[in-house]
Amino acid sequence: MADISKRIKFPPRQSGNVEVKTAAYTLKDSDSGKTFVWNSAVSFNFTLPPVKKTSKGVFFTFVIRTAATSGTGHGVNPASVDKVAGATATAVDDKDVYFATASDAIGNGFTLISDGVDGYQAVSINGTLAQEA
Repeated sequence: MADISKRIKFPPRQSGNVEVKTAAYTLKDSDSGKTFVWNSAVSFNFTLPPVKKTSKGVFFTFVIRTAATSGTGHGVNPASVDKVAGATATAVDDKDVYFATASDAIGNGFTLISDGVDGYQAVSINGTLAQEA
């Protein structure tokens, strides 16, 4: 039997795909597949890249390491013409989704997947998401 071990492409280590942040950060499509971690008691948002046809399937995971004790709560901000839908989030353009400060908890998180048309779908939600009014 032929040795195929040199042709197998192993996935990158998870530690290389985790970015711990302490302040606002703007994501790019090239960040797809990464896990972003909120690590600040002061709430802040990750800004999502605008959705376009070529971004279909782009996904990001978000997890709380340090719960927010001030501000609105840790969240994500879509582009002005994009929506975030899923769980308690209604698909409406330019509405942040977040874990309210009162319900921020270590380990809460979710994954967003781009539909390539007009927004993101929230999946694998752990915790209670709120949506900007």
